[in-house]
Amino acid sequence: MLPFPQNLKRRALLAAGLIAAALVLAAYAGGMLSWPGKQRPAQDTEVGKQDTKIKITATTDFAQKITYLKCGDEEVFRSKPADNLVGLNLAQVQKVYAGWTVDKFDAQEVEMSLKVDSYCREHANNMFIGVKDGFVAVYQGRPGPRAIVREVTAIPARNLSAEDMEELRQGMVVKSREELLRTLEGMQAR
Repeated sequence: MLPFPQNLKRRALLAAGLIAAALVLAAYAGGMLSWPGKQRPAQDTEVGKQDTKIKITATTDFAQKITYLKCGDEEVFRSKPADNLVGLNLAQVQKVYAGWTVDKFDAQEVEMSLKVDSYCREHANNMFIGVKDGFVAVYQGRPGPRAIVREVTAIPARNLSAEDMEELRQGMVVKSREELLRTLEGMQAR
């Protein structure tokens, strides 16, 4: 073989290797690749910028609002963030509080909300017997305007004594399901 073609072959291989090396370096510098042990740069999107730049601090006000769908009540809890939340960005907070909606997120304040298909503590843990439309009724909650009618019985209020009627108008608080059933059974027998 003649020396000229072999020399040309080496030059072509050398040129191809240099071009490949240049492409790899350009891709790394442009952030398309990452070398082992190196972090890939964050994407430059509006959300990406906000996620990585704004973080919870120890002085951030933390507000959590829970809406109870069965009674319509809302509870709002305000506090400073727990130690394990300090330094987290929006994406990290959303992972920790899966199911919650983050309504506001900045270094001064984080507002979150959650809808629960249940009663609030007051309505779930309290019940009483009262009168509704002339019949004995069972209410969730405490006697007052915020009470929720759970069930209207077939027991006519007119069959009860004056003392029982007065107690029902004020709301007869019962402590358990068993006490409720015994009381209703006694009223039905009258």
